[in-house]
Amino acid sequence: MTLLKTALAGAVLLAFSQVNMQHAYAEEDEEKDAEKDPTLSETLEKQTAYTGFLDIYRDKENGKGLVVLEESDLNKPFLYMASTVDGVVAAGTFRGDYRQSRLIEFRRYFNRIDVIAKSSSFYFDPDNAVSRAADANTSESVLVSAEIAHEEDGKIAISLQDLVKNESLHRVAPMPPSENADKVFSLGGLSDDKSRIASITNFPENTHVVVDYVFENNTPKVSGGSEIADQRYTTISIQHAFVEVPESDFAPRRDDPRVGYFTNQVDDLTTYDVVNYKDVIRRWHLVKKDPSAAVSDPVEPIVWWIENTTPLEWRDTITNAALTWNSSFEKAGFSNAVVVKVQPDDATWTADDVRYNVLRWTSSPNPPFGGYGPSVAHPVTGQILAADIMLEYSFLQGRWLASKM
Repeated sequence: MTLLKTALAGAVLLAFSQVNMQHAYAEEDEEKDAEKDPTLSETLEKQTAYTGFLDIYRDKENGKGLVVLEESDLNKPFLYMASTVDGVVAAGTFRGDYRQSRLIEFRRYFNRIDVIAKSSSFYFDPDNAVSRAADANTSESVLVSAEIAHEEDGKIAISLQDLVKNESLHRVAPMPPSENADKVFSLGGLSDDKSRIASITNFPENTHVVVDYVFENNTPKVSGGSEIADQRYTTISIQHAFVEVPESDFAPRRDDPRVGYFTNQVDDLTTYDVVNYKDVIRRWHLVKKDPSAAVSDPVEPIVWWIENTTPLEWRDTITNAALTWNSSFEKAGFSNAVVVKVQPDDATWTADDVRYNVLRWTSSPNPPFGGYGPSVAHPVTGQILAADIMLEYSFLQGRWLASKM
């Protein structure tokens, strides 16, 4: 009887043990479920949204961001442009400096998204059989390879920091000189902790991200000038612009080497001509309202904005000077091709927005120029997409003072 009671008690204890273990396992599973990473939708709900051409979301606490791509964004060209929002002349860059424009693509490689730089320097006649070997001995460049952070319903999220908070997409620091390096101001190394994603602006056809890149050089040998508060720490603000490649009936115009133009250089690798240039001219996309007229207003004129940094006493002079170009466009068949407007003081847009062509003014401690007219054109067609004119106050001031002597 005693043995029976003992066996019964053991069975009861075993049963209770099994029940308790199952309960414990159930609680452990619940804890694991609770610890699962949030979905993309759950993550984005808690972040600040910057929606537009490329949707970007930013964490409200730590500022980290996600770039959310659609499947349709992959394997197609985008125009990428880098420009200086603010820099220092000693480091080789300055406000309004158009630094680079190129075609890029986002491509998937298993669990990563690669940013690929494409070359547009060569042309192959599609009717020539050798065009089938158009990719021979040329190299596309993998600028960035970012791990996919989230994926859901055709949306793919990658880290904004992996994309822009480094020098992979675009080199910010100048290349070191080959000679006399110890006599040139050196930025030093990029600080990841101090560098910041300063702003994000989004539009239907373009997305801009401004990054403040902070460089550290604890033992600078050459001064960068009084414009740097502390020679050990230099900030250069760069705007990364991702722009939709325009689709239009713009027809490229080939360069005639007997005449001087700003061009995009292209070499034809399927010609027997000694001179194999197939360069395209950089020019505006003007279309006549009345195609049958010898001279017609354009459908969309070239609009220049006088930046609100412009001294008031010079605005009329600048307007008249810009409008003088209309006489040249009339000879090309366009009336009122150029329009000039003044940026309001309370404008919500800035000259960093590629949708605006801006006549800009700065007053720098050591200006590298008196006037500077950069433009960005489509690498393949030559269509001008954005242009600025930088004018330096101190340079004009010197000319004015000299005229009074």
